[in-house]
Amino acid sequence: MITKLLSTAIKFYLRSQVSHVEDLQVKIGGKNRQILQGYIPEVFLSCQKVVYQGLYLQQVKLHGTDIAFNLPEVLKKKPLRLQEAIIVRVELVLDARDLSASIDSSLLQSGLTDLWKIVLAADKPASKNLGLTNSNLKWNNIAIADRELNFSGVYQDNMGNEHKFNLATGVSLANSHTLCLSPLRISNDSDVGNELIEKLEIDLGNDVKIEELIIQSQQILCWGHITVNNG
Repeated sequence: MITKLLSTAIKFYLRSQVSHVEDLQVKIGGKNRQILQGYIPEVFLSCQKVVYQGLYLQQVKLHGTDIAFNLPEVLKKKPLRLQEAIIVRVELVLDARDLSASIDSSLLQSGLTDLWKIVLAADKPASKNLGLTNSNLKWNNIAIADRELNFSGVYQDNMGNEHKFNLATGVSLANSHTLCLSPLRISNDSDVGNELIEKLEIDLGNDVKIEELIIQSQQILCWGHITVNNG
Protein backbone atom coordinates (compact mmCIF):
# COMPACT_ATOMS: atom_id res chain seq x y z
CA MET A 1 0.00 0.00 0.00
CA ILE A 2 2.74 2.49 0.98
CA THR A 3 4.75 1.82 -2.19
CA LYS A 4 1.67 2.36 -4.34
CA LEU A 5 0.82 5.65 -2.62
CA LEU A 6 4.41 6.85 -2.90
CA SER A 7 4.58 5.87 -6.59
CA THR A 8 1.42 7.86 -7.25
CA ALA A 9 2.82 10.85 -5.36
CA ILE A 10 6.08 10.73 -7.35
CA LYS A 11 4.15 10.55 -10.62
CA PHE A 12 2.05 13.53 -9.61
CA TYR A 13 5.16 15.53 -8.69
CA LEU A 14 7.01 14.64 -11.91
CA ARG A 15 4.03 15.57 -14.06
CA SER A 16 3.96 18.96 -12.33
CA GLN A 17 7.60 19.55 -13.31
CA VAL A 18 7.29 18.87 -17.05
CA SER A 19 5.09 20.36 -19.74
CA HIS A 20 4.62 16.99 -21.49
CA VAL A 21 5.35 13.34 -20.75
CA GLU A 22 4.09 10.01 -22.06
CA ASP A 23 4.09 6.48 -20.63
CA LEU A 24 5.40 7.57 -17.23
CA GLN A 25 6.21 4.52 -15.12
CA VAL A 26 7.42 4.52 -11.50
CA LYS A 27 8.25 1.37 -9.56
CA ILE A 28 9.42 1.43 -5.95
CA GLY A 29 11.18 -1.54 -4.43
CA GLY A 30 11.10 -2.00 -0.67
CA LYS A 31 8.97 -2.93 2.29
CA ASN A 32 6.46 -0.65 3.96
CA ARG A 33 8.48 -0.67 7.17
CA GLN A 34 11.61 0.55 5.34
CA ILE A 35 9.78 3.36 3.57
CA LEU A 36 8.09 4.50 6.78
CA GLN A 37 11.58 4.85 8.24
CA GLY A 38 12.58 7.15 5.39
CA TYR A 39 14.51 4.59 3.35
CA ILE A 40 13.76 3.41 -0.20
CA PRO A 41 15.92 0.49 -1.39
CA GLU A 42 15.39 1.27 -5.07
CA VAL A 43 13.32 3.28 -7.54
CA PHE A 44 12.82 2.66 -11.25
CA LEU A 45 11.51 5.46 -13.45
CA SER A 46 10.91 5.47 -17.19
CA CYS A 47 9.07 7.78 -19.56
CA GLN A 48 8.90 8.83 -23.18
CA LYS A 49 8.57 12.09 -25.11
CA VAL A 50 9.45 14.32 -22.17
CA VAL A 51 9.50 18.11 -22.38
CA TYR A 52 11.31 19.76 -19.46
CA GLN A 53 11.82 23.53 -19.54
CA GLY A 54 11.81 23.43 -23.32
CA LEU A 55 14.14 20.43 -23.59
CA TYR A 56 12.76 17.50 -25.57
CA LEU A 57 13.88 13.94 -24.79
CA GLN A 58 12.67 10.86 -26.64
CA GLN A 59 13.22 8.42 -23.78
CA VAL A 60 14.46 8.60 -20.18
CA LYS A 61 15.19 5.75 -17.76
CA LEU A 62 16.42 6.23 -14.19
CA HIS A 63 17.37 3.71 -11.51
CA GLY A 64 18.29 4.88 -8.02
CA THR A 65 19.19 2.78 -4.99
CA ASP A 66 19.68 3.25 -1.24
CA ILE A 67 17.65 6.44 -0.98
CA ALA A 68 17.39 7.97 2.50
CA PHE A 69 15.06 10.96 2.73
CA ASN A 70 13.45 13.25 5.31
CA LEU A 71 10.12 11.46 5.72
CA PRO A 72 9.04 13.29 8.93
CA GLU A 73 9.42 16.65 7.19
CA VAL A 74 7.71 15.41 4.03
CA LEU A 75 4.72 14.34 6.13
CA LYS A 76 4.58 17.95 7.35
CA LYS A 77 4.35 19.04 3.68
CA LYS A 78 7.93 20.23 3.53
CA PRO A 79 10.14 19.60 0.44
CA LEU A 80 11.68 16.17 0.03
CA ARG A 81 15.40 16.26 0.80
CA LEU A 82 18.02 13.54 0.51
CA GLN A 83 19.81 12.58 3.70
CA GLU A 84 22.77 11.16 1.78
CA ALA A 85 24.11 11.43 -1.75
CA ILE A 86 22.83 8.76 -4.15
CA ILE A 87 24.10 7.33 -7.42
CA VAL A 88 21.50 7.19 -10.18
CA ARG A 89 21.83 5.17 -13.37
CA VAL A 90 20.62 7.20 -16.34
CA GLU A 91 19.70 6.17 -19.88
CA LEU A 92 18.81 8.89 -22.40
CA VAL A 93 17.71 8.78 -26.03
CA LEU A 94 17.09 11.83 -28.19
CA ASP A 95 16.85 12.33 -31.92
CA ALA A 96 17.25 15.14 -34.44
CA ARG A 97 13.65 16.27 -33.98
CA ASP A 98 14.18 16.58 -30.23
CA LEU A 99 17.24 18.79 -30.72
CA SER A 100 15.46 20.93 -33.29
CA ALA A 101 12.48 21.42 -30.97
CA SER A 102 14.79 22.20 -28.03
CA ILE A 103 16.92 24.83 -29.75
CA ASP A 104 15.09 27.81 -28.22
CA SER A 105 15.19 26.37 -24.70
CA SER A 106 17.01 28.68 -22.31
CA LEU A 107 18.74 25.63 -20.80
CA LEU A 108 20.11 24.51 -24.16
CA GLN A 109 21.02 28.03 -25.28
CA SER A 110 22.85 28.55 -21.98
CA GLY A 111 24.67 25.24 -22.32
CA LEU A 112 25.75 26.03 -25.87
CA THR A 113 26.92 29.48 -24.80
CA ASP A 114 29.03 27.90 -22.05
CA LEU A 115 30.47 25.50 -24.64
CA TRP A 116 31.26 28.43 -26.91
CA LYS A 117 33.15 30.21 -24.11
CA ILE A 118 35.29 27.09 -23.64
CA VAL A 119 36.00 26.99 -27.39
CA LEU A 120 36.97 30.67 -27.47
CA ALA A 121 39.27 30.24 -24.48
CA ALA A 122 40.93 27.25 -26.16
CA ASP A 123 41.73 29.14 -29.39
CA LYS A 124 41.76 32.91 -28.91
CA PRO A 125 43.53 33.64 -32.25
CA ALA A 126 40.82 31.76 -34.18
CA SER A 127 38.00 33.65 -32.47
CA LYS A 128 39.76 36.95 -33.17
CA ASN A 129 40.31 36.08 -36.83
CA LEU A 130 36.62 35.31 -37.30
CA GLY A 131 35.51 38.42 -35.41
CA LEU A 132 33.84 36.28 -32.73
CA THR A 133 35.43 37.78 -29.63
CA ASN A 134 32.79 39.28 -27.31
CA SER A 135 30.14 38.74 -29.98
CA ASN A 136 26.47 38.02 -29.30
CA LEU A 137 25.48 34.60 -30.58
CA LYS A 138 22.12 33.02 -31.28
CA TRP A 139 22.10 29.29 -31.93
CA ASN A 140 19.39 28.20 -34.36
CA ASN A 141 20.09 24.61 -35.39
CA ILE A 142 21.77 21.36 -34.35
CA ALA A 143 22.25 18.48 -36.78
CA ILE A 144 23.33 14.93 -35.93
CA ALA A 145 25.67 12.91 -38.13
CA ASP A 146 27.63 9.71 -37.44
CA ARG A 147 29.83 10.50 -34.41
CA GLU A 148 29.54 14.22 -35.18
CA LEU A 149 27.42 17.22 -34.22
CA ASN A 150 26.91 20.34 -36.32
CA PHE A 151 25.83 23.60 -34.66
CA SER A 152 24.82 26.71 -36.58
CA GLY A 153 23.63 30.18 -35.70
CA VAL A 154 24.15 33.89 -36.23
CA TYR A 155 26.35 36.45 -34.51
CA GLN A 156 27.32 40.11 -34.69
CA ASP A 157 30.97 40.94 -35.32
CA ASN A 158 32.88 43.78 -33.69
CA MET A 159 31.50 46.20 -36.31
CA GLY A 160 27.89 45.23 -35.62
CA ASN A 161 27.47 43.25 -38.84
CA GLU A 162 25.49 40.00 -38.66
CA HIS A 163 27.01 36.75 -39.92
CA LYS A 164 26.10 33.11 -40.06
CA PHE A 165 28.48 30.67 -38.41
CA ASN A 166 28.92 26.93 -38.05
CA LEU A 167 30.61 24.75 -35.47
CA ALA A 168 31.16 21.10 -36.42
CA THR A 169 32.88 18.53 -34.24
CA GLY A 170 33.37 14.87 -33.67
CA VAL A 171 32.36 13.76 -30.18
CA SER A 172 33.79 10.88 -28.16
CA LEU A 173 34.73 10.00 -24.59
CA ALA A 174 38.27 10.65 -23.33
CA ASN A 175 37.21 8.95 -20.10
CA SER A 176 34.01 8.46 -18.12
CA HIS A 177 33.70 12.12 -17.14
CA THR A 178 35.48 13.90 -20.02
CA LEU A 179 34.13 14.67 -23.49
CA CYS A 180 36.59 14.87 -26.37
CA LEU A 181 35.74 17.20 -29.27
CA SER A 182 37.98 16.37 -32.22
CA PRO A 183 38.45 17.81 -34.74
CA LEU A 184 36.53 21.02 -34.09
CA ARG A 185 35.88 23.21 -37.14
CA ILE A 186 34.63 26.80 -36.97
CA SER A 187 33.49 28.71 -40.03
CA ASN A 188 31.44 31.77 -40.95
CA ASP A 189 30.08 33.38 -44.11
CA SER A 190 32.85 35.96 -44.43
CA ASP A 191 35.96 35.69 -46.57
CA VAL A 192 38.17 34.93 -43.58
CA GLY A 193 37.86 31.16 -44.01
CA ASN A 194 37.75 28.26 -41.59
CA GLU A 195 39.50 27.67 -38.27
CA LEU A 196 40.41 24.26 -36.89
CA ILE A 197 41.01 23.06 -33.33
CA GLU A 198 42.55 19.60 -33.40
CA LYS A 199 41.30 18.51 -29.97
CA LEU A 200 39.37 19.96 -27.05
CA GLU A 201 38.53 18.09 -23.85
CA ILE A 202 35.69 19.12 -21.52
CA ASP A 203 35.64 17.79 -17.95
CA LEU A 204 32.07 17.17 -16.79
CA GLY A 205 33.10 16.67 -13.16
CA ASN A 206 33.43 13.67 -10.88
CA ASP A 207 29.65 13.50 -10.28
CA VAL A 208 29.24 12.23 -13.86
CA LYS A 209 30.27 8.80 -15.12
CA ILE A 210 29.35 8.11 -18.75
CA GLU A 211 29.60 4.47 -19.75
CA GLU A 212 28.55 4.83 -23.37
CA LEU A 213 27.88 7.71 -25.75
CA ILE A 214 26.66 6.84 -29.23
CA ILE A 215 26.11 9.55 -31.83
CA GLN A 216 24.71 8.11 -35.01
CA SER A 217 22.64 9.43 -37.87
CA GLN A 218 19.66 11.29 -36.41
CA GLN A 219 20.01 9.90 -32.88
CA ILE A 220 22.03 10.25 -29.66
CA LEU A 221 22.14 7.49 -27.03
CA CYS A 222 23.82 7.95 -23.67
CA TRP A 223 23.93 5.93 -20.48
CA GLY A 224 25.91 6.09 -17.31
CA HIS A 225 25.67 7.27 -13.70
CA ILE A 226 25.32 10.61 -11.96
CA THR A 227 25.75 11.41 -8.29
CA VAL A 228 22.86 13.38 -6.80
CA ASN A 229 24.17 15.15 -3.72
CA ASN A 230 22.16 15.76 -0.58
CA GLY A 231 21.48 19.23 0.73
